Amino acid sequence: MTEEKKAECVLRLFGVPDAAVKEAAGGFSPQWKAEARWKSRGAETLVALSAQNPAGLKKAAQALREKFSADLYGAGETTLAEAAVQELERHDRLLICSDAAAGTLLEARLETIAGAERVFDFGALSYAHPKTGAKIEQQAAAHLPADTTDPVRRALAKAQAARRVVGCDLAAGCAEREGDCVLVLSCKKGCWLRTVPLADRPALWLLDMIRRAACDLPQAAGTGFLPARKAARTAQPEAAPPARRPRRARRVLVVLLVLAVLAALCTAGAWVYTGGNFYALPQRLRSLWADGLPHSGAVLL
Repeated sequence: MTEEKKAECVLRLFGVPDAAVKEAAGGFSPQWKAEARWKSRGAETLVALSAQNPAGLKKAAQALREKFSADLYGAGETTLAEAAVQELERHDRLLICSDAAAGTLLEARLETIAGAERVFDFGALSYAHPKTGAKIEQQAAAHLPADTTDPVRRALAKAQAARRVVGCDLAAGCAEREGDCVLVLSCKKGCWLRTVPLADRPALWLLDMIRRAACDLPQAAGTGFLPARKAARTAQPEAAPPARRPRRARRVLVVLLVLAVLAALCTAGAWVYTGGNFYALPQRLRSLWADGLPHSGAVLL
């Protein structure tokens, strides 16, 4: 009697912590008779599923697909670069790079992918083109102070300028710093930004950001987003804060306001006391004062 062969498959995730995978695998129904084994390398996780029968395997795989709908990029031997190209082509998105640093990250991984030339320009229409590249630099500089040295602000401005100049859907940029880099992905609605250590394979992070943006999926935890207006203001010189009034002047204004209120109350009281005849007020006050003084024949108690 031969032993029945188990049903197996491999799912690929990106940007999911091990604890989340462990929790999802622990939630498998006993009726599925399925188990999961996984291995992570950086932010990429491969999950090997096995079950006693195809029906149980299908249910376990579906459970992971629903749990990690934005993080699951493929199955079997699919690479993240292939998944990014597939989503760009499926959703008719054009991707470019706004600087050479982003081009270095993407071009080597996409040049061997079939169909990549239909969704990615490999720099030919953007930063590497003599006229277009100069125009991108010019428009980015117009939105920055002349003495700007912050690489993140420069990358942000160039990504936005490149997308406008070329007229593409997505523009990728990269601000290189010591020990890490800031990845920038510009779209019509704004810009995504993510800081990645150089040892954490920034190219894969950028490919995952592109894949998610192409099909309007949420970005991985830790990826920030700047709406278009805020991103434009971030790339521009910051306006000087409005001058504040000195506190001493504020105190004087408060005192004057209190005195004005007291004067108004006194005026209202005098109006009522004199019946509206202010000319009679001095005489009334003198008579009131005289009534309060001792007079002849008065007995002091």
